[in-house]
Amino acid sequence: MTFRFRRSRVSTAGVGAAAMGTAARGVVIAGLAAMLAAAPAAVSAHHSAAQFDFGQTVRVEGVVKELKVENPHGKLVLEVNDDQGAREIEFEAHSRNNIYRRGWRPGMVHTGDKIAIDIAPLRAGGDGGYVKSFILSDGTEF
Repeated sequence: MTFRFRRSRVSTAGVGAAAMGTAARGVVIAGLAAMLAAAPAAVSAHHSAAQFDFGQTVRVEGVVKELKVENPHGKLVLEVNDDQGAREIEFEAHSRNNIYRRGWRPGMVHTGDKIAIDIAPLRAGGDGGYVKSFILSDGTEF
């Protein structure tokens, strides 16, 4: 049995922006604008860890003001009172699943708890860093 296919000619004339109707062009422009508007949020949602010096470990003690254990990164705000004075410092932490694997469970850390953390400090200096481990007042570490 033999099959024969007919070749058809498809004209590409009139295809493109010039042939698009005003409504279609508006939809394309709106779509591109939405993608561009969302790009900064996506970029700021996850970033490099190059700002932290993982070759060093610094212990910081303070009172928990806020702890968010979430993805892609956790957030810890400690009220610290040291030789530089009293202030609130924000730290970045591992993701929820990584902290959970290290032993954290919901309800272990509360606002007002005094804890210590080991951090990778900021390369640029100053307050903040990346939490390597949490040390609770009862000695529990994760």
